[in-house]
Amino acid sequence: MFSSFSRTISFCAYNHFVLSEAFLQSLRTLRLNAPRRRVGSLTGERRSVKRGRSVEFADYRNYTPGDDPRRVDWNVYARLERPYIKLFEDEEDLTTHILLDDSPSMFWQPDDENGDRHLAQKWLCAAQLAVALGYVALASGDKVVLETSSSQRFGPKRGVAAAAALIAFVERVSAGDQRDLRTASGRRQPLNAWLKRYALDARPGLCILISDMLDEGGYTEGFNALGNSRMDVNLLHTLSPDELDPALTGDLRLKDVETANQQDMSIDDAVLSRYRQRLVAWSEAIAADVRRRGGRYYLADTSLPLERIVLRDLRRAEWLI
Repeated sequence: MFSSFSRTISFCAYNHFVLSEAFLQSLRTLRLNAPRRRVGSLTGERRSVKRGRSVEFADYRNYTPGDDPRRVDWNVYARLERPYIKLFEDEEDLTTHILLDDSPSMFWQPDDENGDRHLAQKWLCAAQLAVALGYVALASGDKVVLETSSSQRFGPKRGVAAAAALIAFVERVSAGDQRDLRTASGRRQPLNAWLKRYALDARPGLCILISDMLDEGGYTEGFNALGNSRMDVNLLHTLSPDELDPALTGDLRLKDVETANQQDMSIDDAVLSRYRQRLVAWSEAIAADVRRRGGRYYLADTSLPLERIVLRDLRRAEWLI
């Protein structure tokens, strides 16, 4: 199991989550792909995968800004002067669960980055991915819940009007986590414990875990719990370039940002080669496990532009349709 060793821990300010108007317009044309859509507790906006049944009216719900105006019942609006959306039996209510790892390793950055002024690259990428995918779900009418490994929760919310609150939530998490890490109170619960606790009262739906997976206890028990709660588990595996291909040489003392354990090492080309081989084997094993469970896996180099990851890579991999 890989451990989150690094030479230093750096910290930074926030406020990098407002997405460009052009990017938002691109996101509004997309939906999250849920191949095994679960029937939720309410009728909703996703066409069912069931066949052979007519689409029959079931109920109304209040109009939310961002809903398709074509779904408004204008006869009801004329009588009550309030907009209502028509719901149908063969449409499903999808809950999108975004689980965002905010453990200390997600905030690590190399020595030469400006720690007090900028977000760690890995956390920034992960948080932006959470915001972008949350926006896609909100804009397409899905219900969204976002929770961090420090048990901070957003939602459930529906409708694109909730996007501003989503961004504000992620900004608060960023500021609070950095403050906790500075005061040495940033220890997070183990990955398995977090996922098992979340699964206890989670509704069936699409689950997207955004994490570097750097946890000594692994993830299997947590994934099993999510699957038993009838969630389709997908993993955005976020690693920085310095973790994917470290440029370290010589005699070093490495410090684990999760446990504070230290280890002296002599690093040369042979050691780096073995590291890269183990990294590939580790990530491939995780990917195989996710896919065996019916989910999707994507290894994100967090130095890549957000637009490339979302609009090119995730679309090609059919995370988005």
